[in-house]
Amino acid sequence: MAAVFSKWPWFGRNRGGSLAFTLNENLLRYVFASETSERGATIEAWGSELRGNQTREAFLKRAKAILPTAERVIAVLDPRDYQILQIEAPGVPAEELHSAVRWRAMEFVEGSPHDYTLDVLTVPTDPGRPGSVIAVIAHNDTIRTRMLDCKALGHPIAAIDVGEMAQRNLLHAALLAEASVPGVAAALVADGGRALMIIAVQGQLHFFRRFEFDVDILAAAVDELQSALMGTGAEADAVTRSLTQLHRSLDLWEDANLQNPISTLRVFAGAKSAAIIARLKTETGLDTRPLALESIFKVPISRAPPPWLDPAYFPLLGALLRPTEVE
Repeated sequence: MAAVFSKWPWFGRNRGGSLAFTLNENLLRYVFASETSERGATIEAWGSELRGNQTREAFLKRAKAILPTAERVIAVLDPRDYQILQIEAPGVPAEELHSAVRWRAMEFVEGSPHDYTLDVLTVPTDPGRPGSVIAVIAHNDTIRTRMLDCKALGHPIAAIDVGEMAQRNLLHAALLAEASVPGVAAALVADGGRALMIIAVQGQLHFFRRFEFDVDILAAAVDELQSALMGTGAEADAVTRSLTQLHRSLDLWEDANLQNPISTLRVFAGAKSAAIIARLKTETGLDTRPLALESIFKVPISRAPPPWLDPAYFPLLGALLRPTEVE
């Protein structure tokens, strides 16, 4: 998808606002907003650029010319660039928590603790229950590369974000737009044969899991789906794996959080969202509704589809809603 703002009169001018982007060896994707808050954003530009046959240097030079200048810049890591773990909180003073989590996390990664950049989020718990923390771990080489890329783009970054936190931000904003905000809510976003589910309690991230989820098969008509379930071919296997992973995710939450049952499940699966929602409502028995983002984002009149119709933009849209006080 090419840029949707290249002919706008302000293209190339210095502006305020917030820019969220993700960059890997072959692709740049970005969203620019003139105004942001935890409740939503006014989107001014979005798009993606493929590297093609260009050298890395030439690609970054082209990307630099495309991106609008922003006061606040957030780089969003690709899921392959980091690990995110939820572990029991070490019994240490607050000032020693980060160091203790770093050493504990080494059970899950290779190399020295000093080879990694670590961010730690404390998960609130009820009195008398063991606490936990969420740790985001990225190799220093990955962070260094992203920092150098941002420097080449002329966009020093204010923060680095990840998809799990961004999806929490989207769910939180969508619920704030409603008359009543449920205390425990889940969001499932499915794309490309995979899904990310997060669960938030009082707006705070408490659970996350990525798993296989075949939207095309699950969105099939009921009679076709029943036939697949009764069969033994690849479609039946895909249905079984998808539903098993979904239930495993819900069971993991329920087994550890009987006092916090999920009040609502919000779902986005592209053009198949309605069919998936109908299927999951029956499958889970939960209040299952669309993850409605059109109510929290504003966009200019454009012939291009708005970015919230493409789940590839979700991490960027969610990153824009990141509270500035955490940066």
